Order: sequence, then C-alpha cells, then structure tokens
Amino acid sequence: KFLFPFRCLSCGREPERERVICDRCFSMIRLNQTFFCGLCRSRLPNFKKICHLNFPYLLGAAANYDEKPLKDLIHALKFQATKEAAQPLGEILINYARELLIPWHQFTVMPIPLSEERQKERGFNQAELIARTFANYFQIPVDTKNLRRIKNTKPQSEAKDFDNRTLNMRGAFGAVQASQLEGERVVLIDDVTTSGATLFEAASVLKKAGVKKIIALTVAKT
Repeated sequence: KFLFPFRCLSCGREPERERVICDRCFSMIRLNQTFFCGLCRSRLPNFKKICHLNFPYLLGAAANYDEKPLKDLIHALKFQATKEAAQPLGEILINYARELLIPWHQFTVMPIPLSEERQKERGFNQAELIARTFANYFQIPVDTKNLRRIKNTKPQSEAKDFDNRTLNMRGAFGAVQASQLEGERVVLIDDVTTSGATLFEAASVLKKAGVKKIIALTVAKT
C-alpha cells in the first residue's frame, strides 16, 4: 500500500486522499465571488470596470490571504519547496474562476515569471505550477515565452510600502515576441497579490505589446 508522506499542512491530520491538505481544511477556505479593481480593490459585482477605467487589468483573487489553510499552502509552496501544494492552490483558483462566467477558452495563460536566478534557487516557478493546473482544467494554452523577467528584483516582501514595491518592480519584465501578442486576451496568474505592483508592471508591458484584455488571477490577496 502506498503511504502518502504528508500530513495536512494546516491541521496536521492525515489527509483522506493523497494530497497535502485534508478535505476539512480545504473546505474551510472561503472563496470570493467577484472581480476587484486592481488599483483600489473595490468589488466589481458586474465583472466590469466601474472605476479606474484605464487601469491595465481586472483583478480576480480567489480568496483572502488571512485564511489559515490557504496561507499554509502558499507558505509551503514558496518557502518550503513543497511542490505538491500547487495542485490544491490551482483547484482553489479553478473553483473561483468557474463561478465568474468568463469565456476562459478565449484566453491564453501567462504565469508571472521568476528571474533565472530565483527560479534556479527555488527549483520551480510556483506561479507556473498553479497556472498549468488552471490551464489544464479549462483546456487553454500556457505561454511562458513571451513575458520574461529581465531584472532580478529583491523579493517584494522585503519592500515595505507601495512606493518601494512599485520602484522595486519597475523595468522587471519585457515582452519577447510583441508581434505575437497583438489583440490577444491574457490571464496573468500569480500566487498572491499585495500591493499589485508586480501585476501592474507585467500588465503594463503586455498592454504596450498590444494585448487587448488582461485578467490577473491570484489565489490570494492581502
């Protein structure tokens, strides 16, 4: 008999299935039901921009970071190299996105890229693992080539306020094949958004490359 080597990352119980979180803790994560303005975080119940119309993306955040099981999963994936945590995080994003009634089949998924140095250090890009779970479910393509990290920034957690986070991310991304992006619809995926500086910088680069519509999806927002 296969013995799954994990106990629930949140409560420590033995999971009912071969996963890193038990069904009870997973079910405790409360999902949001709307989009948000990427700038002011106002809820957008009609899934349309009603404020800050020129902001480059619409924000979809599946849940709030203060949900303990969710925070435990994200921490395990990013800081303990527990790659198995990406699957339930992807499922959280899927469960949220299914209720938004968006034609996801019209979009291409782009995970927020890490620098080569950071990815080599971590061994994987957590946003890409989550993005592939999401894309597999909705059967849409994943593009990891046309948005690149061209500057190795310090972790955003080390930048203490919005201005510093924005400055830290300035010039961090570049579009590789801008001609391939003209008129595209893109889903940007990351694990967590705090100030929104990372998503703003990436979305701004894509907009300049001709991307028509950008929805930024994160598993959690703080």
